[in-house]
Amino acid sequence: MRRKSLDLLAYLARNAGRVISKEELINATWQNVSVTDDSLTQCISDIRRKLGDGDQKLIRTVSRRGYMLSAESAPMSALDATWGPGFTNPKPSIAVLPFETEDADQEWFSSGIAEDITTALAKSRSLLVVSKSYSFAFKGRALRGDEIARELGVRYLLEGSIRLSGERVRVSTRLIEAGTGQLLWAQRFDREIADIFTIQDEVTEAVVLQLELELLPEERRAIQQTRTDSIEAYHYELRGRQLALDLTKPYLILARRMFTKAIELDPGYARAYAGMVLCDCYLRDWHGEDSAADAILSLADEALRLDASLPEAHAARGFALFCDGKYEDAELAYRSALSIDPNSYDANFLSGETLGRVLGDRERVVSTFKLTTRLRPDDYFSPMQVASFMALDDPERPRWARICFERAERAAGLHPENAAGGALALAYLGERKKARSWLARALAIDPDDFVTQYNAACMYSVLGDVEEAVRYLERAVGGSVSQNVLERIRHEADFDAIRDHARFVQLLGSLGL
Repeated sequence: MRRKSLDLLAYLARNAGRVISKEELINATWQNVSVTDDSLTQCISDIRRKLGDGDQKLIRTVSRRGYMLSAESAPMSALDATWGPGFTNPKPSIAVLPFETEDADQEWFSSGIAEDITTALAKSRSLLVVSKSYSFAFKGRALRGDEIARELGVRYLLEGSIRLSGERVRVSTRLIEAGTGQLLWAQRFDREIADIFTIQDEVTEAVVLQLELELLPEERRAIQQTRTDSIEAYHYELRGRQLALDLTKPYLILARRMFTKAIELDPGYARAYAGMVLCDCYLRDWHGEDSAADAILSLADEALRLDASLPEAHAARGFALFCDGKYEDAELAYRSALSIDPNSYDANFLSGETLGRVLGDRERVVSTFKLTTRLRPDDYFSPMQVASFMALDDPERPRWARICFERAERAAGLHPENAAGGALALAYLGERKKARSWLARALAIDPDDFVTQYNAACMYSVLGDVEEAVRYLERAVGGSVSQNVLERIRHEADFDAIRDHARFVQLLGSLGL
């Protein structure tokens, strides 16, 4: 395969599940060189021949929009097929696996440490680091190191474990050559919790040294820029990051408090500002909180002022612009985030959840949420959206519903109020009795929660119970809801079954739809 074809395939793999325009592909593959669309077409044909993709199921041509690598294909495994004799990757490649912990209550800390080590290693221009979103997808999967490395297309794996005990932290790390299983380096750190940043730096330095590389001075500065000097602020930000994943009102409020405390301790902490923006947007858009759009946007601008290289800051600004009804500007902000990190969970998820759903672009919703399903293995919302927006007769729909339920079941074990998501997945699978039972659990915990009521309306619509669907939807929108929520209702795939029913039409009319 030609070198440009390999470069093009690498870019498609890093953006699996996203439709990429011809212009973007050309700019990424032929930087500072003027070429025609024909060069792109020839490379696409070259890739398809090499990968045996004659039926175009791996690389899809999307009419008048561009190309998309199927998100159901392992992003790096497609590259493995091209790395035959005669081709070697000039950079050593590595993936940081989720650090283990014996205490489920400490997962927020262990995941945060592994994420930050990944981010630090990625600052090295001499090292190819797989996005944490992909490597973390192997959490809980019983695979050997060489199998994980093969799927990710990397040569080295960094794995480890963490244990917190009072004011002390124990971190054990191991660097492995995946193909042979050879242990290249191992270290155990038993330090005060205040030394956690030093431990991260020492692990990063050790990996770079073992791979016979060197961090440049500007790379060291970039590592320092993305984090806080306050260990206490770091703890609050990590906690907020974990709590915000829940998206229910109580957890969003609690997460916002964590981010606020982090900023009080370190007013220059860009990631905490970005986290606060996401909380404010969800609370305003989903839960009817009275937050001024311009105030939220000011927080997003502050995050960018503090660190313009942070993809989460650009994604947060996109969400803030979306909440203010500035859809085109929001799209540009999401693209900025994805240009920094094409595998950014926040940017991909928010792009699909906001612009994809509200604008009624079902193809975009399905492709984007297939990707985010892979990017975060504990996310049950993404496979729910894939199942929802797929055609009813799509043979893949039950599989995505099952993925959603399995993840929702695990989430409900930690947060029982999340049961409404599992109820909707069960409705997709036709398990009526079990779906109602799950919904009853969610309503018993928080009957007034907007997300729970909205999911109840969706569930009853899928089950064909129009009266109950409309009743719960009326309750969900009974208070003050944003225009974005109204547009979401207009395009909600789960309401297709009742869209022409008189009561549903009457409700839409009362909402100005």
